[in-house]
Amino acid sequence: MTMTTYDSIPYPSHCYQQSSPASLSAIANLFGLSPVKPEKARVLEIGCASGGNIIPLASRFSNARFLGVDLSEKQIEVGQQRVDALNLKNIELVAESILDLDLKDEAFDYIIAHGIYSWVPEDVQNRLLQICGDHLSDTGVAYISYNTLPGWNALKTVRDMMLYHSGNFDDPAQKVLEARKMLNFIAQNIKSDGGAYKELLESEIKTLQQVDDNYLLHDHLEVVNHPCYFNEFMTSASRHGLVYLGDSDLASMYLGNHEKGAVETLGALNDVIRQEQYLDYITNRRFRMTVLCKNGNVFHRTLTDDSLAGLYIVPSYVLAENVSVASNTDITALKLKSVKKPENNADLTGNITCLCYLEILKAAPLLLTFEEIVERVATILKETDKAVIRKEFASVAFKMLFKNMIGLSSSGAGCVTHVSEKPEVFPAARQQGLSESLVANTRHEAVRLRNDQRVVMQYVNGSNSLNDIVECVKGHIEKGELSLKANDKAVDLSNPQAAGLMKSYVERLLVEFARNAMLTA
Repeated sequence: MTMTTYDSIPYPSHCYQQSSPASLSAIANLFGLSPVKPEKARVLEIGCASGGNIIPLASRFSNARFLGVDLSEKQIEVGQQRVDALNLKNIELVAESILDLDLKDEAFDYIIAHGIYSWVPEDVQNRLLQICGDHLSDTGVAYISYNTLPGWNALKTVRDMMLYHSGNFDDPAQKVLEARKMLNFIAQNIKSDGGAYKELLESEIKTLQQVDDNYLLHDHLEVVNHPCYFNEFMTSASRHGLVYLGDSDLASMYLGNHEKGAVETLGALNDVIRQEQYLDYITNRRFRMTVLCKNGNVFHRTLTDDSLAGLYIVPSYVLAENVSVASNTDITALKLKSVKKPENNADLTGNITCLCYLEILKAAPLLLTFEEIVERVATILKETDKAVIRKEFASVAFKMLFKNMIGLSSSGAGCVTHVSEKPEVFPAARQQGLSESLVANTRHEAVRLRNDQRVVMQYVNGSNSLNDIVECVKGHIEKGELSLKANDKAVDLSNPQAAGLMKSYVERLLVEFARNAMLTA
């Protein structure tokens, strides 16, 4: 049996929306390729851990086929238990080193390797790229994330400190403990006067003091951690017949997000690899999520209205102020805020633009294609030519895309907005919720749940009515496992109002599940 640090302290196995075939195929479509749709794709994940990323995909796309590979036998065992619990027949998990992995002539439409490349020796890196070069289908897309320079230079200093101090300890848990002691020692004894070095260390140490043990161990204390420059990665990838399609963070590719001098100078370069490398120097980038395809594919980065055809728009911003959406056809301004960072605000202006974005928000958590949004606004603005609506919204959509205000997907959300008579939470999320607070929704987004949500969602399984779920919740309250409060006081179940309060509580949770794209029926 092969033992790794991932057996003693497992790496957190979550979903990564940027790696989902629905997102990757949207990027490929945007740049003029025609990849296989996720619904019927063949997907390989290298370094799948216990399946937190690949299992929800298999649950979501039942007609696609998935293969997950990881060196840790323990994590594969945990993942297989989850697969069995979900009764999934379209996924296989294998505990094996990719150096020994024999895929024969099998081809995959999507190959995913998140958080692997920088943490393995050079021979394994080369094998990973070789697998992508040899086993991507002709129109296939590969996603590989890795640590990059120059951004990782600062982190390397802190990593070296922790490794030096914890180097005499073999037990992974003790190694983490000693590393934390070192962080505290440095933080408390940095020379009091100012300076760039002090500021750099304080910033990095403060961040690392807040991360989980498993993250600290596997991202910073592994024996192997080789950040590289983007151009070095692409040189290695090119040896295996792979070319740079883009980055899963599309905004990072957009020159318009940078200073005028950078836009003019880098815009004159006819070499996207050099252009991206110079951007990394400017931004001190430390992490990349590179999207590759096989050499010979013809694609472009000139975007037109047609580039958005068939793609679903995923909103990242919501209304910061309520507006009337029923008949407000003359609205010309919207104030928005980021879902992930509410402190980030944005303003939208223009009648067509505002109406288009309102249609996106009104449909949420369902997703609308670019054409569906245009059609809906065309029925509102009957006097406006549809071509005008299409052109204006496309122009604004690209700007929003490159400001991370919206995302793209090649698949719909796969959820419902209404609460049915016997509602059901996405099975993969229910299964994850048994042991974790971070679960995948139907859009392959990570949703953080409270403990009470995790308890209640287990009964939202398609077999229970609202009253059934309320009775189950009542049982947990009686056992002291859940506490229902009203006006900051625990509700006494003997209170005549308790039944109504419990029902209202469950109804609110069901609405929250629906809002988070977690209800499937």
